[in-house]
Amino acid sequence: MMFSLDLPGPVRRALRWDATSALLGGLYLGGIFPFLGVIARRDLHASAALIACLSAAPSLGNLFAPLTAHHMRTRPKLPYVVWPSVAGRAMFFAMPLAASAPVFIALAALASAVSAFGAPAYAAVIRDAYPVERRGLLMGLVRVAQVVTSMVGALLIGQLLGVVSYRWIFPAVAALGIGSTLAFSRIGVTAEPGDRGQAPARFSDGFRLLAVDRTFRLYSACFFLYGLGNLIMGPVIPVFQVDELHISTQWVGYLATAATALGALGYLVWGRLLDRHGPFRLLLSVIAVAAAAPLTYLLAHSVPVLLVAAVASGFAAAGGDLAYVNAAMRFAARDAVAAYAGVFAFLQACRGLPGPFIGAALSQALGPRPVFLVALGLWTASAFLLLLGGALRRTSGQPAPESASHTTAPV
Repeated sequence: MMFSLDLPGPVRRALRWDATSALLGGLYLGGIFPFLGVIARRDLHASAALIACLSAAPSLGNLFAPLTAHHMRTRPKLPYVVWPSVAGRAMFFAMPLAASAPVFIALAALASAVSAFGAPAYAAVIRDAYPVERRGLLMGLVRVAQVVTSMVGALLIGQLLGVVSYRWIFPAVAALGIGSTLAFSRIGVTAEPGDRGQAPARFSDGFRLLAVDRTFRLYSACFFLYGLGNLIMGPVIPVFQVDELHISTQWVGYLATAATALGALGYLVWGRLLDRHGPFRLLLSVIAVAAAAPLTYLLAHSVPVLLVAAVASGFAAAGGDLAYVNAAMRFAARDAVAAYAGVFAFLQACRGLPGPFIGAALSQALGPRPVFLVALGLWTASAFLLLLGGALRRTSGQPAPESASHTTAPV
């Protein structure tokens, strides 16, 4: 389906390497990340606070996103995607040393934190890779490829972890992740560094975007609340699964497979919705679907019931991913994409660092189930803010104007 699309040669080349990267990256993501929390809790007896570090780790990297975006303002963007990703994924090569919970958590958290440094550059590269009128569809198709191999990785590694230690499996899977990054480096898009006067000239000017762009400010606030709900639940879910439902790694693999299967469908649905109706309507729809997950956990007393939560989470996560990546692309002129992405990532880091620890503390004090109610409350607040802000009427299907054509060049 991807390559039957009528696309210009440079866009087709970018799509080919992006898809190759996604196929390998899916094996890496599905083969490691669904199992981190359960292994930390079940095998290494990690506390909820330690597990919260896994959820907070990407936000640590995102705290530096405005600085990274400012530093790359007059430089090619692609290296800022590639090197943090390679360095982060290489952290898993040290997993043979991770025989205790603190070392295991530290390596996994560093992998996520370092990889997050590339977020502003990724937004700039993808904006130049795909034309705005088909960007949602093309990004969705690439992510379908990723979730399919992620499903395979989760199923395969879920079985292997029953007989082989994570200390040897994770380094092998990380090598596939590095191969994914190297494939992305061939995408053929440099995201020209030229500054045409629209990018903030000073570091502090990046934060003024929130003051002068009301639409971007509203979107950032809504996404902030939605992401906070996810982060509060993050460290509580593996604790709930292990302590109350006594889940096995095989069932973790099954749930991850269900989530990724619906994620594949979700990327196709959400990508078209994004192209037709814009990011605000996308975010509202994602919240409505995602609400089924905490409701399921509130009522669950057996592992198979969690399939409902996995399906809802997987489907919604696809839309949430597109909503996150497109935040800068939809509101910024071309030269300002990295600055918008840096500020947006910084805001998400401000809730991403305390969010998981708030969830862990609430779970410790009240038990895990009330935490799911808190998440629902935050999502409801996000939906009301989005509706009351009137953004659905003003911005549906109206992307930011492109200030330059999609520039491609050999890497």
